[in-house]
Amino acid sequence: MINQNKKIKRNIVIYIIGVLCLATIGGLVTASGNEVGGLIFIIGPILMVILLRFFGGDGWKDAGLKLNLKENWRWYLFSLVAYPISMAVVILLGVMLGVTEINGNLNSLLPAFLAGFATQLIPRMLFAMFEEWGWRGYLEPRLAALNVPDSRRHLFVGVIWAVWHFPLILSTPYTEIHYAVFLPIFVVGVVVSAVVYGQLRKASGTVWTSVLMHGTANAVAWAILQDDLITFNNKLLANIAPESILVILLWGALGWWMSYRHKA
Repeated sequence: MINQNKKIKRNIVIYIIGVLCLATIGGLVTASGNEVGGLIFIIGPILMVILLRFFGGDGWKDAGLKLNLKENWRWYLFSLVAYPISMAVVILLGVMLGVTEINGNLNSLLPAFLAGFATQLIPRMLFAMFEEWGWRGYLEPRLAALNVPDSRRHLFVGVIWAVWHFPLILSTPYTEIHYAVFLPIFVVGVVVSAVVYGQLRKASGTVWTSVLMHGTANAVAWAILQDDLITFNNKLLANIAPESILVILLWGALGWWMSYRHKA
């Protein structure tokens, strides 16, 4: 058992170093103007998973690759609607607070949104799989194998997940907010999200619920933001991104409920 735990800890360290190094390389290549940097960045998590599970001795037993559709259809449904509902709430609150503008009416916005969503759904699901096989398909279950408690495990995964984004954030026009403000609140937002994702992974026993949630969120967000369907005049307060204060509050409450539900 001691040797097994040492191997798990060693491989976790290798995984973290590997994904952060690949993210840094991807960020540097992106900063040089080469779009291949984005590919290097996004394949890091799944590449390290494949290497460690095939050649590092971790195996695939706890990867959560079974769909478990019959037992977990409610969690799949939850994964599909959680982000769209929370985004709609944030947009509604932003409009009520006077910091969000909807650029058009339903007849003009809905076709544009559906077209953008349909265009991006498959690639965003694929990119989500690249990530989630790493965060919820590898790091979460490997830490669970070491009996790391839920809250500590989600916090650890969330911090690594957030820091992994830094090279991409720093190499692209990711935000207009000063980095001294943006980066800390971004970490908080991602950690809060990691609690929800971590509890979802534990409750459903499969990584595919996380993939579905992550991919749906990115496809919906892309359709809204890229086509300028909605203008967020105060991105720190009311935005559909994880670093928005309203999103942090909503997903913080959701993560608390999911954790409490599991304990109960």
